[in-house]
Order: sequence, then structure tokens, then C-alpha cells
Amino acid sequence: MDLTSQEHPSTETDLPGQQVSNEADDDAAMMSPSTATDVKDLDDLIQGVERCRQKLSLLSEESENRSLFEQTVVNLVMTPLESTQITSFTEIRDALRGDSSLLLKRMRDQASVLSQVALALKSRYERFGAMQDLEENLILFRSSLELDSNDAMIVTNYGVSLLMRFERRGKPDDLSAAITTQNQAVQLLQLLDDMDENLPSVLNNLGNALQMRFEHLGKVVDIDEAVNVHIRALYHRKLEEESKFIFHYSLGVAYHRRFEHLRDTTDLNSAIRAKRMAVTTMPEDHQLKAQYLASYGTILFQRYELSSYKSDLEKSIQLLQEALELTPSDHPARLIRLLNLAQMMRDRFLLTNTLQDIEKALFNAIELFQSLKNEYPLRQAACFLCLSEALRARHKVANSGDLDRSINTSRLALRALPIGPETAKFCNELGTSLLLRYHESNESAVSDLDEAIAAFEKGARHPSKPAKTQFLCATQWARTCSEGDIQAGVAAFKSVFELIPRLVWIGNGLHRRYEDTEEIRTVLSEAVALAIKAGELELALEWAEQGRCIVWSQVLQLRQPVNDAFGDAGELDSVASKLQNIGMESILPLFKGLPVGLLAALIQALMPKGEPSPIPGMSREEFSRRLVIFPVLLNDAKKENQRRLAEKYENLVAEAQLMPGNDRFLRPKRFSELHAAAKKGPVVFINVCTERCDAIAIVPWQEEAISIPLESFSEKLAEEMLEDFVGVLEEKGVRTKSRGPGMSTFTSRLRGILACLWNDVVRPIVLSLGEHLRPSDDGLLPHITWCTSGPLAFLPLHAAGIFEDKGSLVGQRVFDHVVSSYTTSISALLTAQNHNSESVPPTSAPRVLAVSQPKTPAHEDLKELPHTVEEVEILQGMLPHLTWLNDEEGTKDAVMKAIHEHEWVHFACHGALNMENPLQSSFLLQDGGLELVDLMKQSFTHTQLAYLSACRTAAGSEKFPEEAVHLAAGMLMAGFQNVVATLWSIDDKDAMLVAKHFYRYLKEEGGGDSSQASYALHHAVGKLRESIGDKHFTRWIPFIHFGV
Repeated sequence: MDLTSQEHPSTETDLPGQQVSNEADDDAAMMSPSTATDVKDLDDLIQGVERCRQKLSLLSEESENRSLFEQTVVNLVMTPLESTQITSFTEIRDALRGDSSLLLKRMRDQASVLSQVALALKSRYERFGAMQDLEENLILFRSSLELDSNDAMIVTNYGVSLLMRFERRGKPDDLSAAITTQNQAVQLLQLLDDMDENLPSVLNNLGNALQMRFEHLGKVVDIDEAVNVHIRALYHRKLEEESKFIFHYSLGVAYHRRFEHLRDTTDLNSAIRAKRMAVTTMPEDHQLKAQYLASYGTILFQRYELSSYKSDLEKSIQLLQEALELTPSDHPARLIRLLNLAQMMRDRFLLTNTLQDIEKALFNAIELFQSLKNEYPLRQAACFLCLSEALRARHKVANSGDLDRSINTSRLALRALPIGPETAKFCNELGTSLLLRYHESNESAVSDLDEAIAAFEKGARHPSKPAKTQFLCATQWARTCSEGDIQAGVAAFKSVFELIPRLVWIGNGLHRRYEDTEEIRTVLSEAVALAIKAGELELALEWAEQGRCIVWSQVLQLRQPVNDAFGDAGELDSVASKLQNIGMESILPLFKGLPVGLLAALIQALMPKGEPSPIPGMSREEFSRRLVIFPVLLNDAKKENQRRLAEKYENLVAEAQLMPGNDRFLRPKRFSELHAAAKKGPVVFINVCTERCDAIAIVPWQEEAISIPLESFSEKLAEEMLEDFVGVLEEKGVRTKSRGPGMSTFTSRLRGILACLWNDVVRPIVLSLGEHLRPSDDGLLPHITWCTSGPLAFLPLHAAGIFEDKGSLVGQRVFDHVVSSYTTSISALLTAQNHNSESVPPTSAPRVLAVSQPKTPAHEDLKELPHTVEEVEILQGMLPHLTWLNDEEGTKDAVMKAIHEHEWVHFACHGALNMENPLQSSFLLQDGGLELVDLMKQSFTHTQLAYLSACRTAAGSEKFPEEAVHLAAGMLMAGFQNVVATLWSIDDKDAMLVAKHFYRYLKEEGGGDSSQASYALHHAVGKLRESIGDKHFTRWIPFIHFGV
């Protein structure tokens, strides 16, 4: 656990030293500051001050030597303050009687002298922790400011002391005053000169105060501003090179805190880079070296927890050990550093099975715990929590019997902690330990279970940083309740779904949001299964919608029209539009993923030799480093802008929902709304969970949902089938191969998978639906829309059936009974059904765009596709209003522009599936790829049909099974009602045959109505099977339909 928040960045509090005149007389030299070392007690102090007073009386007011005597008085006062024999400044003040007591008031620079004495008190407070020193420090600063309120350095140092008192007492007024004071200091300097050499120090102090407010309140805007202020301080042109290590450290801590809240690995890497720079450039004997080493070690440990780089673990342990060697035994930070080291040792034990290290670290930490009574609440709570985690870890790895102590310590931690953003983390620790004891005990205590539930519930009700911690508490609360009370579990799971918008926050970029959906995957299936078990089918379906295709739902939400009655409707539309555009932008590609130091060296090497940097007074090295950091800062600014827009958008939406009759605006759909998706035939959602597998069907002729238990199916079986299925595709080369000539496609392994899908999944559903599967009046087969989850999201339900060596069995195949379509979510299906296609009258022939790419110059390694031209020529003979972009005409800009002018779009080209980054999956055109992320930015209002005669356009990422991250989904979300796509590579001639029969059916049987696309594809794939035979599964299975 990282507890470096208690070791805040060092503050620049030292005032510029007093300059001594070279013309000082002998008397002045005799009273040089070194004389202060002769002060041993109060009598010596009084005598020294009296001598100084006498000498000052001999000097004129204009004498340059007066400053020397003033500094001497400060040193005289500071020296006994460092002695433990003099307990407070009050003793010194009382000792100065008579004329000597008036000395400070007679000095020319009274404010400066008072503030320097205040700084001496601050140093003593930091060393010994006596609150009286800090209070007297603040009194002196206030007196100093009464004398000179325009001295920015006195103002900033006063702000630092206010912040220190807030850390100790936790009073919000001190925090607010600290930030106000630091802002005043910045303004004072900027009014005089924005290039003032003191401005970096003041900015650094302001950044630290903003960071503290973030840690107290959890508002992201504060930590964003803190990062910006620290960057401004670090790159200020007047910052001295020898002081930069302090500013690197402060920036590193700010990045570190933001990473802990937002979990953006860019921040993690920036924090590591800044802290490494601080540690490697600071003086060897600097008083803050232990703090810097410990902080650098803890962030390396956090990266280890994410990446499992063993080198990071070893380095973090080394750094903490070095820090502890430099930390005095009575130093307040020693306890935290020991506990952090114990956590690291625990992880190394899991790798090496050497318990000795963790035992030693814990022993030393426990010895120090008696000192906690003198610590302020936040520090107490943090130390208690860290010890609790370490004790529980030792219990788990060594069965040490420390669990009871861990629980008691965790209770103390929660009791000491003020309610705030850390509450959920502390509640989760206590609940986890109680649950462990409950399950390990032979005589399980119900009180442990009840207390664990109460702890998790408390954590679930308090917003945390990061949001994941609160979500984890809510999940544990629901799971623990479910063990004994299904209804209590259902009630608790409602909190889980309420937290999804915070976990997958619209203020983060697309890539990050997709990664965050992984946290929901297992919880979703458990919650849906529990609701089904409780007989709440409607709630189960509502939850299934809330937890699937989350990012797509957010994209559609931003396009939702706003009620004009809402006074800020125009502003909400504007913010939503900006948020959508910025949220779709990819990370700046410039310098992405390369070390900043390496790039700086590269830029410097490319600069003409012997020439200075383009900025006068700046070294070549500094110029190169700043040039490299520029795109990083631009990317930071883009992310911060998105966060501010998201916060504003959420506030505006909340206001809109308060309007009469508008309470359902942008809220999750209820079952009554979802039911409308079944107007053209049953919609079947299938939930795959460890405990059970079920289907829920909504049908046109019945208001209630239908529950269909899949008793012979299981999650384990689904995973085994998927593994075997992927193995077959890779063996045949169709999973990664591009469109082109065919190859051997028969495999008995696929036949077994299709049979299992039929017997265990599809057949029970078809039988249960029974009379609800009604043929249409014209004799067409009934239609089913499949909405799958988990491993089933990648398995071909539309091809399930019994296929024997001598031929398939009629009636034992899904396509004998129904026409199959898929949907990414029920909400997406509703959107497609409600899509506005009024721009084309029903009697008008649709305008068709065909894009063919027989050659792909940007990808010379791919085979040519001559049949794509022949494919479009066939379409040209059937579709009179066809626009053809062939070969070099098919550029990204030309294609995107043409889509805006046509209702139907046909792509005949290579498709690229990016397994590492699915958002970069693309149609390969003349000048590069038209990517999924490009399509997600679009919102067409006139489009009807997209036929994607390219490879793997419906092949999603197995990493995000519930999110449908593929090109077909992108076309649906862009506004197409119907999409024909492929699961894997297709044969060039097969593609041409299927396209020919598809469009012929639409024209001759469907009357040019694109809503008949599912039947047209069913017919066309049937023609392909007739041509090649059922057993060539990999040739006919990949063609599927999405939409209405």
C-alpha cells in the first residue's frame, strides 16, 4: 500500500539570504552570524541580543551593515530553538525584557526578521512535532504580514504553515486559507514581474496546497490544476538548475496522486520519470533524501503491482531500505516506511517463499506503534491500515495467527479516519479480513459476517478515489449478502449498477473506458443470474443492458436530443457535442511509448553542431527536453479538457432530470422500453455465469419475459468450446488471413461444436419459444435476434445444428426453423429500429455507394482482390442508383464524404482486425485504414444498409466480450439500420456469390426494402451452402447480420 500522501512534496520556504557588505567594519565582523553558536542558554541569548542592540545604536539608518546585525539577531533566536532544553518561543520572548525586547520592533526589516524566526519554529515543529511551535509560527507570520502584506515570500510561507496545520488538525478552513494565501502570493509576484526568480517556489507551494485539497475532497479539477502549476514551476526560466530536483519531485507526487485516482498509466509513467529525476539529481547529503527515495520506491512498487516486472519490485525494496537507513528512529515517517517495506516484502515472499524479510519489517513496525498516540488522525489511520494489510498478508502466506490482530487494527484505522474519499478503501480492508476469518473458522461467527456486510455497505455508499474501490465494496457487499439472502443480494447489486457511470467514466478516453469495463464483466453475469434466480426477469434484463456495450451506450447518450423546455438545452447540446468529439480522439501518436530522455537526446543530436538553441539563454539540452515534453503536455491538456467537459455535462444532465416530466432523461432503459425491440420477432438474451446459464426472451405477443434455463450448458463448457473454436480457425488460417482465394475448410471439430450449440443452447430456446415462433403471413420463417454474452459472443449460434458425414439432418439445424440476426445490445436494436430514414420515400430506390479495392497500395503485403471489381459490376447491373469508388478513387476522405450522400454502402476490400487495439480495426483503403474510431465519431441520419464484404468485420476482441468492439458495431452506432458482416476471412469468390444473391433477393423479394436484409442474407448463404456443401463450415458460417 502506498502511503506517501503523508510525505508531501517539500516546500520552498527559505527566504533569500541577507547579503553582507564587503565594507563591513571590524565591529560588524565581530558580530557575524557565527557568533550565534555561542548561545547555550537563555542568559547567553539575552546577552547576545543586548550586544547586538548596542552595536545597532552606533550605526546610521542608512548603513549597509544593519542587515548583518538583523541576521545575527535571527540566528541568535534560531540557535536555542534547535535545543531541546528550550521548549518554545514563549520562553525566549519572556526572557527578552527591557530595551532588548524592543529590538525586533526597531529593526528596519521587521517583517523579514519575524518571518525568519517563524521559519525556525517551523523547522523545529517538523523535527519534534510540538503543536505549540506551529501555532507560534503562525502568530509570527501574521505579525509579519501586518507589517508588510506585499512580501510574496512571507505570504507563501504563511500559506505553507496553514497547510501544515490542516494536515495536523484537519480543519477545512485552514486548507481554504492556505490555497487563498498561495494564490495571493502568486498574484503579488506576477504583478511585479512574471519572470521573478521567486515565482517557481510560490507556484510549487500552490501546487502542493491544491494537491492536498484534492486528497481531502477528491475533486479531479484540483489535482489537474496542481499538475499544471507544478509543470509551470518546473519549466520557469528563472528556476535555478540546482533547485530543480525539488520541483521534479513535487510534479512527480502530483502525477502519482492523479494516477491513484484516475488509474491512467500515462500519469504513472510521468510520475516515475519525475521522481527518478529528483532522486538522481538531488545532493547526496540533502535532508529530504530519505523522503524522496521512499516515495520513488513506492511508485515503482505500484507499477510492479500492475505489470509484475520483478525488477521494479527489487528496486522498490532497495530504495525503501536505503530510505530507512537515513530515517532517524524517532522520525514520524519511519513507521510508514517500515509498513510499506513490509508490503513489498510480502510480494517478494510470494515469489521467493522467504518469510524472513517480511517478519523483520513487521517486527520493527509493531515496535514503533506506541508512537501513534502522538500522531494526527489521518496519519494514525494510514498506519493502522497498512499494518492491518501486512498482518493479514503474513497470516495468509504463513498461517501466523495474525488475523485477529489485523481485524482489530483495521477497526482502529476506520475509527481514526475522517469520512472522505479514503473511506471505501478502509471499509474494504476491514470487510475482507472479517470475511476471511468467517470462512476459515470452524465455528463461523455470524457477527463477523454481519460486520463485514456493514463495512462493505458503508464503503459502497462513499465516493472513493479511485472509483474502483467504491465499486469493489459494492460488489463485495452484494456477493456477501447473496450467500444467505437472495433478496438482500438483489437489493445490494442495485448499488453496483448505479456505480457503473463512475467506474467507466465519460471523462476518460475511449481506450481507458474499454479497459475499465473489464471490472464489470464477471459481476454482470453474477448479478443477472441472481436476479433470474430471484424470479425478477425484468430486472435481470435491465441489468444486462446496463452492464453491456457501456461505451457504445455513452456514445449514443451524447447524441440524445434534449427537451427544448430545458433552459440550458443549447448548452447541453454544445457540451455533449464537444465531449463526443474529444472523447473519440486517439492519444497523440507523436513520441508515443518512447522514453522522454531518449527522444530528447535524439532531438539534440539532430540539431546543427555548434549552434546554440533557438531560445537565447537556454542550453541545447534544456531546449531538447522541453521540446519533447510539449506533445505530452498537449495530450495532458486534452485529457483535462475532457474531464472538465464531462463534469459540466453531468451537472447539466442532473439539472435536466429535475425538470417536471423529465426524470427519465438519459437514465437506463426500463423493461417496458426494452420490450419494444421485439416487435418483429423474439429477442433472446443469453447469460453465461459460473453458477448457471439462462436465456431471457422477449416476444411480440406477450408482455412478460420468458425464462429459459439452459440446464445442460455451463460457463466452463462455453469456454472450452470457444478455445476449441479459435483453435480450429487458427489451424485453418481464416482467423488472421485476409480476404482472398479459399483453402481447405472442412473440419470435424467444428461439426462437434455446432452440434453442442444446437443441443445445449439453441434447441432448448427454440422449443421453449414454441408458438411464439410464428411464420409470417407470406410463409417466411420466423425471425430471432440473438444478444449473447461471455464466450457465446464469439460462437456462431446462427449455424448451430447436427451435420452428419452423409449430410445434415433437416429440422436439426437452426436455419431450418428461424432466420437469425444479432444485436450488440437491445438498446442498439431499438436505436436501429427508430432510426430516421424519412429522407428516402418508400417508393424511391436507395442511393448505393460501392467501394472496391482490388489493390491496396498502403499494404503491399496483402493479396490482390480482382473479384471485388466483378462483385461491384454485378451490383451495378441490379442497382440503378449506384456510385462506384474503385481502386485509387477509394480514399478515406472520398469514402467518408460519399457515405453522407448515400443510404446503402457496400465495401468490397480487405478488412484489418487489430487484436491489440480493437479501436484501430479498419477497412483498408487507398491511403490507409478507415478505422473503427473514425466511424464512432459519425452520426448519420439517412443511412439504412451497410454490406461489409471484407474480412473479420464482426470479429470482436475476446478481451471485451460484452462491448462488441468491431467494425459492424461501428456501422450500427454510426446510424445504419442493418449491417452484413463477417466473423473471419472469406473466400473472394464466395463473397461475390453471397453479395449477388443478397441484392437480388432484396430487389426481387424484398421490394428494395433494406429491413429485409436478414432474410436476404439467410437466402444468399443458403445458396452458398447449396453450391459448396454444408460441411465447408468456415466458408458459409462467417456471414452474419446485425440490426432490424
